[in-house]
Amino acid sequence: MSQGEISKFENGIKIPSDEQVRRLASHLRVTTDFFYLSESKRDFGSGCVYTRKRQSATETKLRQLLALLNMRRIQIKQLLAAVTPNNECGFEYLDIDEHDGDASKVARALRAIWKLPPGPVQSVIQIIENAGGIVLRADFGTDKIDALSQWLLPAAPPIFLINNRIPTDRMRWTLIHEVGHIVMHRFPTDRMEREADEFAAEFLLPANQIKPHLYDITLAKLASLKPFWRVAMSALLRRAADLGTITPRTKQYLWTQIGMRGYRKHEPVEIPGEEPTLLRELIKFHFERLGHDVQGLAKIMRIRESDLIDEYLTNMNFKSENGGLRLVN
Repeated sequence: MSQGEISKFENGIKIPSDEQVRRLASHLRVTTDFFYLSESKRDFGSGCVYTRKRQSATETKLRQLLALLNMRRIQIKQLLAAVTPNNECGFEYLDIDEHDGDASKVARALRAIWKLPPGPVQSVIQIIENAGGIVLRADFGTDKIDALSQWLLPAAPPIFLINNRIPTDRMRWTLIHEVGHIVMHRFPTDRMEREADEFAAEFLLPANQIKPHLYDITLAKLASLKPFWRVAMSALLRRAADLGTITPRTKQYLWTQIGMRGYRKHEPVEIPGEEPTLLRELIKFHFERLGHDVQGLAKIMRIRESDLIDEYLTNMNFKSENGGLRLVN
C-alpha cells in the first residue's frame, strides 16, 4: 500500500477493505479487531506525551516510539479492566503555580503524599508502581531518546516507556524527571524541562539532606556518594553547584575531569538495576486467578499469540509448562 493510501485511511477519507485491514494488522503485529477499539480511533498527538531526549533525536523515531507507547497503553488497558486498583497513594496533579512556581516544593509535596522516608529513594520503579504507574522497558533503537511518558486522565494510569540502553543511574533520574512532568504540567511551557529537572533533583537529592555531604567535593567523593544516593556523579556535581557548596570554577574543573576520563558516557561504580514488576503481576493474575491461557490473553490484548510471548512473556520470565505458563522466580 502506498503512503498516500495509508494517509487517506488515517484521515478518514477512505475506508480500507477487509483484506487491507488484515494486511495492516499483520504488519503492525496486532489482531484486526485492535483497530476497532474506541481507544484506537482517538487522536493521540505529541502534546499528550512528555519526552526526555537529545535535540538530535529525529521526528521519525519520536513518532515510532509514540506509536509504540500508545499501542502498549491500549493493550495494558484491556488487562486493567479486570482488576480494581488498590493503591494507598497514587498520582495526582500538583499545580506548580499553587506551589509558588517552585518545582522543588512540588517534589517535597509528592514525597510527603507518597510517604517516602528521609534519605535516598531505594527503588524508583517500585514507588512509581506502588502509586499505580506502569513502567515498561524497550530497546528504542537509539541512544538519543531516554523515555516517553503519558497520562490520559482519568481513563488509565500514567505509563512510562524507558529505553533499555541507558544505565540505572540515568534511568532513575529520567523516570523521576518524567514523574515531574506528569504531576506538574498539563500544557507545554518554555520552562517545563528545567522545572522537571529541578523536581528530580529535589525528589532524589532533598536539599536539607544532601547539602551537608556536598562540601569539599572531589571525583573520589562523588564516586563514594553515588552508590548511597543512587544517582550519577554528574547529577551530584550539578546539585552541589545548584546548592552553592562549590564554586563555579570548581564545578568546571571537575566537569572537565569527568569528560577527560570518559565518565560522561560510562561512570565508575555501577548501581544495581531495577526492573518493573507490576505488569508481570497483572499478567500472572490473568493466568492464575482468572484461568486464561496464552490464546485467551492474546485475544484480550488484541495481539498475536507469538508476539504476546515475544514482547511480554519471554522478558517477564514466563515459561511454558504442560501446555500452560508459569512465572519463574
